[in-house]
Amino acid sequence: MSDVLMLKNLAKRIRRGIIVSTTAAGSGHPTSSLSATELTTVLFFGGFLKQNITNFQNQFNDKFVLSKGHAAPLLYSIYEAAGVLSQSELMTLRKFNSHLQGHPTPELPFVDVTTGSLGQGLSVGLGMALGIRLKIKELQVQLKQEPTVWVLLGDSEMAEGQVWEAMEIASYYNVNNLIGIVDINRLGQSGETDLGWDIETYKKRIETFGWNVLEIKNGHNIEEIKKVFIKANTLNTVHSQKPTMILARTIKGKGVPFLEDKPGWQ
Repeated sequence: MSDVLMLKNLAKRIRRGIIVSTTAAGSGHPTSSLSATELTTVLFFGGFLKQNITNFQNQFNDKFVLSKGHAAPLLYSIYEAAGVLSQSELMTLRKFNSHLQGHPTPELPFVDVTTGSLGQGLSVGLGMALGIRLKIKELQVQLKQEPTVWVLLGDSEMAEGQVWEAMEIASYYNVNNLIGIVDINRLGQSGETDLGWDIETYKKRIETFGWNVLEIKNGHNIEEIKKVFIKANTLNTVHSQKPTMILARTIKGKGVPFLEDKPGWQ
């Protein structure tokens, strides 16, 4: 089986997990989870997020911050596919006494920080990236590449000033082990976002803050996602002293035809 076919099959499994778990819960944010399914499938299973799932406390793991914390069903479905959660555990989403809450919390071993108050995740990721540098310096270890902090943001939260403040500071400190991914699915909770799918304006603004900016024209195309992630990893070296932001054009509710790109769905 080819690597691309394997990733496509995993994306189908994760998408199914999102749908069945939110349906069983009668709540959650399936459409916001579905838009980022391919992006995170490639990140987690394509060899980009380097994480020891038998030891989440390993200080040299790469880190992942789900800034758009309402997409928790996506995160849980990923770890079900990875074998960390069981299918029966996945089906406890948002139920009493379940660890799988509506937003991820550090009750779970693979979650470092509670997210869901939109606009905070990039600041958290920046702090983690700087902390990793301090730990490496303290331990005086030699690494080919610093552990990377990946942050998945929603396009609605790009209206939050804290996101742009984090960008400014990350650029100032040359935090090149920080990579953001913006899931640009055009729709917020109550309507279209300020910029919709205007990727070019996002790009110009973020470059102004001193970041490398990469674009994924189709955020559901496995091959394209892989190529851009490879380039992002290449930039995350001593050869680039900038953080990197990936702008991915996606469709909210992708995979469920009557939900795709429809306002009014969570």
